[in-house]
Amino acid sequence: MLEFFENYYFIPLYGIALVISLIRYRSYYDTVLKYFPIIIAYTFLSEILGYIIGNFESFQIIYSEKRSFLNSFVYNIFDIVFFLYFYFVFWKAITNSTHREVIKYGTALFVISCLINLFFQNILILPQVYAITVGSLLLITFSIFYIRQTIAAKKSNCLILWTSIGLLIFYSFYPINMFLGVYSEAFYERFHLTQFHRLLIVAMYMCFIIGFWKMKRRPSMRISH
Repeated sequence: MLEFFENYYFIPLYGIALVISLIRYRSYYDTVLKYFPIIIAYTFLSEILGYIIGNFESFQIIYSEKRSFLNSFVYNIFDIVFFLYFYFVFWKAITNSTHREVIKYGTALFVISCLINLFFQNILILPQVYAITVGSLLLITFSIFYIRQTIAAKKSNCLILWTSIGLLIFYSFYPINMFLGVYSEAFYERFHLTQFHRLLIVAMYMCFIIGFWKMKRRPSMRISH
């Protein structure tokens, strides 16, 4: 148990973020982020499942004599869901019509990249590096769109603003980490990029938690139908 918390110290943050998101749910239940607690819970469960698969050979989804502890499939599916969810959030939250068009076509590009990636990397056993790269670059772009929009409107207590900052921090490095982990494992291990990746998760979820804590209810937060 001690080893678990030493190596996976970031996982409890998912639970903390989930609890705070539910406590503050009345402040955003009718906004574009109303499904955010579900995404956090899904992340939490995916990490737990990934940990179990990665550390207990008796519990495997993909069975192979040459390969064991394969949890990439869990994270590959998670990445797709996570990216598409936030593309939708930004498409609803951003008011600039040009930026909304970019998000729409960017989402289509991401879906295409996921399909193309299947021909180059086995989704069951390998991270989908090319799709992750495209998805991350798009999410970075959309986050910047929203941050600029919020700064212009002078809204510092906005949940989506803090969410965007967290996403920007994490996804600025995520594709690089994944690429090095797949194609340069020695470099990845030498520079302890696993720990760097986990610290980025901590930074992202701390931003989420700050956003939930600082957010203020405004009539303008309501989703337009």
